[in-house]
Formats: sequence, C-alpha cells, structure tokens
Amino acid sequence: MGKCVIALLAAGVVLVAASANAQSGPVVLASSVRASHELRSNTIATFTVACSRDYVATSGGLVTPRSGVRVLSILPITTRAYRFRIGNAMRDSDRRVTVVVACRRVAAGKATFRLRLKPLKTTSVVIPPQEAATAELVCPSGTIPADGAVDLDPARRESRGAYRDAAQLSVRSETSTLERLSFSVRNSGTRARPVALHGGCLTLVRSAGAPAERLHVKVTTFVGVRVQAGEQTLTRRCQRGWFSLSAGYALRSPLTTVTGAAAVTGGGRWGIDSDAKAGATADLQLACGRLAP
Repeated sequence: MGKCVIALLAAGVVLVAASANAQSGPVVLASSVRASHELRSNTIATFTVACSRDYVATSGGLVTPRSGVRVLSILPITTRAYRFRIGNAMRDSDRRVTVVVACRRVAAGKATFRLRLKPLKTTSVVIPPQEAATAELVCPSGTIPADGAVDLDPARRESRGAYRDAAQLSVRSETSTLERLSFSVRNSGTRARPVALHGGCLTLVRSAGAPAERLHVKVTTFVGVRVQAGEQTLTRRCQRGWFSLSAGYALRSPLTTVTGAAAVTGGGRWGIDSDAKAGATADLQLACGRLAP
C-alpha cells in the first residue's frame, strides 16, 4: 500500500494515496441501498441492511420518519452492513419506514484502488438526568472519520419501555471534523441513561505500481438553516461530480429534534420536528467526496 497523507484544504479534507506518477484514474461507485419495513403497533423491529460485496458502508440512516416512530439504534455491524432497531409507540396504528445505507467502492480498473473502513472501539457514555453529555471518537493519521452512529438502548430491551425511555434521550449533534466524530446526547429523564457511540475511519488503498489518486473529501456545514414549526424534510446536495459520504447535524433549540438523517446518492436528507413557533435554526453537515489526481 502507498503512503497515506491527509492534507487540509479550505473546503474540507483530502485523503491521498501517493505514488510517483499522477494519471487519470478510476471513479467511486455510489449506491444507496434502501429497505422498507412495516412496524406493527406497539412493537420494536430489528433488521439488517447490507451493501453488496466489495462495497463499504460509510453511513446509515432513516429517510422516512413517521409520527410515533422512535429510532433506538442504527449500528454498523460490519464494514458493509448496518443493523436498525426501530420502535413504533402507536398502540393502534402500524407504521412503514424506509432506511438507507450509503455504499461506496472504487470501480475496477487496471490500477487497483479500494476504500478501506476500520471500525473504532465502541465508546460507552452514561448521561446524568436532566443533563447533556458529549464525546468524541478520534481517527488515526491517514484516515478520515465515517460510519458514525448512536445506540440509545445498548441493553437491547424488547418491551415498549425501551422506546419510552429512548424518547427521553435526544441526539443534539452528530458531526465530524478532519480527525474526529463528535456527539452530544441529552437526557431529559429522571434517571441516568447509558448510550453507546460507534464510528469508523476511512482510507484509500492502492496496489503497488498504481498511479497517484486522491480521495477529495469536503465537509460542508450549512449554518443556521431555518426550521419551521412541525415536521419537515430538508435536503442538501453535493456539488456536481461528487458523491455523499455522511449527513450530520447540530441542533440549537431544545424544542427541535432530528427524526432521521441519511446520506443519499448525491446529497443528504434530514427529517426534523420542531415545537418552536418561530426563529428556530439548525446546522446541517454534509460530507462529500470524489476521486481525482
């Protein structure tokens, strides 16, 4: 494998697989694997969505949030698969939801390149009642953060109480920088609650003798995006020729929650619910990439 170097650009970060001669190279294939599931009333459903062979899963999310639906966990279980645990708190109404996993790989060619994702060790955090806790997962040099996820119910309870307790936990932010994934979770309940944080680190690998290629990654934060009262869906797109890697966010108002966030092919999609009557804003973050010399 060639030496990997991370360099900071004005627009974001660049992950480099270096060699002697720069040539035009392969492209990254971006696939969004979607799956729809029917959630029976007053139940919790657990299911897995996987990328095809040779792909890596850079993120997973919920793209059709519904009233009464509570996401307990969206967890990377391998480098190409996510496990979803979602509860339907409605007693007399079924709900249908759609989830998506962002799958990426380098197209085959004479020069062999591949994306490699290394999982980080899970971090457990206990959040005191009526408080928020923050935590970070740091990637080593030569890699960039990806694959971030929060588990609001690490005990894997199967009763309705699991998503009743999860409703007292709110992910206030899930963002990334050049080197790390950052999380903030608030506990509005009267008892301390444990959560588990997951993430991975992405790098570009080349075979011996392959030409120089760079995985350019832009992490763009849309600051102060206006949020209307009620349920809504917000979207942002990568610039033309770029593919999405992950969708993050940071909430400013305690009356605003993110009901779903996902990287879809070419951009990001966020479901937001706000009880604020006017003036609420949120920061949306979109990580996009492309291969170029």
